Amino acid sequence: MLRNIYLLLLIGLLFTGCDQKALLRKLVPKDDDGFARRFLDAVRAGDYVVADQMLDSSLRGEKSASGLHDLNGALAHGEPLSVEVIGCNVFAQASTQGAIRTTTNLSYQIRFADSWAAGNVAVGRLGGVMSVLQARFQPIPDSLESLNRFTFAGKSVVHYLVFAACIAVPAFILLSLIVCIRSRIRRKWLWIIFILLGFGQFRLDWTSGRFDVQPISFVLLGTNALRPSSYSPWILGFAVPVGAIIFMACRRRLLRQNGVQET
Repeated sequence: MLRNIYLLLLIGLLFTGCDQKALLRKLVPKDDDGFARRFLDAVRAGDYVVADQMLDSSLRGEKSASGLHDLNGALAHGEPLSVEVIGCNVFAQASTQGAIRTTTNLSYQIRFADSWAAGNVAVGRLGGVMSVLQARFQPIPDSLESLNRFTFAGKSVVHYLVFAACIAVPAFILLSLIVCIRSRIRRKWLWIIFILLGFGQFRLDWTSGRFDVQPISFVLLGTNALRPSSYSPWILGFAVPVGAIIFMACRRRLLRQNGVQET
């Protein structure tokens, strides 16, 4: 049964990823996306005059020239086979003149015939005039979907330990929960809630191997596996099943307090 639950969760996550791609394409501001793509085309083609004119006035000068050359190094790999938006954030703020300035931060994944590149372009809009506020790209060895796929190839002992904990913790919580439900004890519903929650959280970025601890955290069933999008790495996390541990350790005493003789 537990295996079927994990399978259904995995299928749900896959469908969620598909929906996220479609939703992202609808939410991306078309004008800002087109402006960013024209800027990238100019930089890739080495047309620095056009690219410099598209920059915000505060960025133009000697620094912009070297920055555009560096950017060209990551993008000058011929005509791209695909330019895919993989992220978009839009926010607004009041300028010094009182007008509203919007900034659209667009993340792209670009596929060339012999390489890949990933990065972002921040497009600002003030008074109907658009300009590039920031642009950063770097080469990557493969697509982000491939780099961030869930695999055990080349993983460390820490990866295996975290994966094992993500299976063992919810299994122990479910076992404790079943035992609690079948036990004749007082305040059973409080114990059930206590058992269901894990406290603190240990998280692992499955791609990079970066490990961090969140001491103040409550996790249902003591584990989670998150992936914001198909381009992002999996984040596996597990918590300490404090409630389940305390219940299993105190179960006999709780039964005696309720006048139940364990057989």
